[in-house]
Amino acid sequence: MRPTRHGSTTRRLRAAAAVLLLGALVAGCSGGSESMSADSGGAVAQDGVVGLGRESMGTGAGGSDSARTPAARTVAQTRAVIRTGRVSVVSPDLDELRGQVDDLLLTVGGTIDNEQTSHDRKGEVERSVLVLRVPVDEFAAVMTALEDLGTMRFSDSTSKDVTTEVIDVEERVQTLQNSLDRLQRFQRAATNIDDLIAFEDQITEREQELSSLQAQQAYLADKTSMATISLTLTLPEKVVAPPGPLDDAGFLAGLRNGWEALEDAVVVSLTVVGAVLPFAVVLALVGVPVWLLVRSTARRRTTTAVPAGPAEPADRD
Repeated sequence: MRPTRHGSTTRRLRAAAAVLLLGALVAGCSGGSESMSADSGGAVAQDGVVGLGRESMGTGAGGSDSARTPAARTVAQTRAVIRTGRVSVVSPDLDELRGQVDDLLLTVGGTIDNEQTSHDRKGEVERSVLVLRVPVDEFAAVMTALEDLGTMRFSDSTSKDVTTEVIDVEERVQTLQNSLDRLQRFQRAATNIDDLIAFEDQITEREQELSSLQAQQAYLADKTSMATISLTLTLPEKVVAPPGPLDDAGFLAGLRNGWEALEDAVVVSLTVVGAVLPFAVVLALVGVPVWLLVRSTARRRTTTAVPAGPAEPADRD
């Protein structure tokens, strides 16, 4: 017997209602589970605020704190390079050369970091060593200008790429700074005295590490922004001509040689007198009193050793 059209329609409606009911139950269950997970997450977060001190104990500067909140990475826009150079120049007038160096530094915005200058017997400059600091962008131009100041003896330069080191130090500084910010927030939220003390110890330790890294950062920034050039200025070497066959002949030459010999004799005599004089003074201070004492003692002994003469007999009547 074939089913009627009315019964088939009824069964279809019942199946559709069952599907809708099942979907509603599934949606309700998922919503309930999400609500429960949200509630549990809030509870965990509240518990985390209460127990922040113990969870943060023992974390280092680059430990779990940095893993939870990674530091913002610094993107290096340009290469960081440390440039150094050496230039040696010879000129008969070092004072004029020094003025040109001062004008050059004033033009490029450089400075003299150190200076060592020696003078001859007349007080004139015979050698000068200058340590110059110039902007890195002007390094090549300054080296060329220094080489053209006089007769160049030598010139060389070196470059050291420290881009990776600069990026590493910057990221470590940012990581420590973020860690310090979190620790300070945790310390403000802590209510237990033990947690406060523990946070204070960790904050002090990381502040010391941050100060050290910031000092390295400042050093790298200075070295990569200002190049160092060692400049040596010297006088030309004097060439002495060898004496001719008749240079030491004649009256004047003999007078000059005799005078030099007299000066040498006087210097030697004065040297001997100066060497003997301290000993003579000591002998005079010690020897004279001893000699007088010995002489006085000898006189006393001589007077005591001479016997008195026999008494003369009395005159008899």
